[in-house]
Amino acid sequence: MSPEIHTFFESEALTLESTFYRSTTASKNQTIIYLHGGGLIWGNRNDLPIDYIHQFLDNGYHFLAIDYPLAPETSLPEIYTYAVKAIEWFCERFDDVLHLASNDYSLFGRSAGAYLALLLGNDHSLPCPPKRIISFYGYHSVQEPFYLSPSKQYQKYPAIPESLINQMIQKKPLVSGPLETRYAIYIYCRQTGKWLDMVMPRKSNRQSFSLSDDELKQLPPTFIAQSKTDQDVPYEIGVHLANTIAHTQFFSVEDLDHDFDKDPQNPVAVQAYEAVIEWLQS
Repeated sequence: MSPEIHTFFESEALTLESTFYRSTTASKNQTIIYLHGGGLIWGNRNDLPIDYIHQFLDNGYHFLAIDYPLAPETSLPEIYTYAVKAIEWFCERFDDVLHLASNDYSLFGRSAGAYLALLLGNDHSLPCPPKRIISFYGYHSVQEPFYLSPSKQYQKYPAIPESLINQMIQKKPLVSGPLETRYAIYIYCRQTGKWLDMVMPRKSNRQSFSLSDDELKQLPPTFIAQSKTDQDVPYEIGVHLANTIAHTQFFSVEDLDHDFDKDPQNPVAVQAYEAVIEWLQS
């Protein structure tokens, strides 16, 4: 079945859409709402390999991938506001637009998308809260040292000049950021330790976009997956999430990169998604 495209927000400057896949296999009347990764700077809502989407569909879960605008053209507080709009749209239009029997859902994010999912899981203003959260190599705070200091891993790459970055930043909000044109911005941020300056220039807001341990303890049940050799988000972040959130399952990966699931043929990646399905059904 072909996916459905729905617009959940539109203004003169910005259009935000979602891609909806409907399960026709013994439906669980639950939806997986997906937020993509990319350091909030690159990526798009359709970046998840279709193999994984079919795993959810074949096990009875609908799948909804949502847009959010990218930094630095849009700052983190605004990005989060639009992520909230997507959830509000789903909660309110699940029946008349998507023709679903229930607005029960789980949030699924990878990397920066997992960060947004964790923030949303703590947002008590949502009209319908998530039942569960799936965090693949995510983080819960923008104030962790790994994002505030230059990365030795990224400093191995040729230095990206600031003048080039200034040329790459657009004047209008951007929703889809191809790796070929946007990854250099992220590399620059990690080489210089300026990621947070790029995504959230106003320092006064930073505490509001980081979850405390007390807030983590109140999150819904969460599935956490991360590689011990993650060069982007330290493995210790995943361990901390697993040890602090009240109800978790931790899928630990050996000797693979940050986005260990980029190849859907990798047996470890297949096992991770099988574990997610089993956990959802438990």
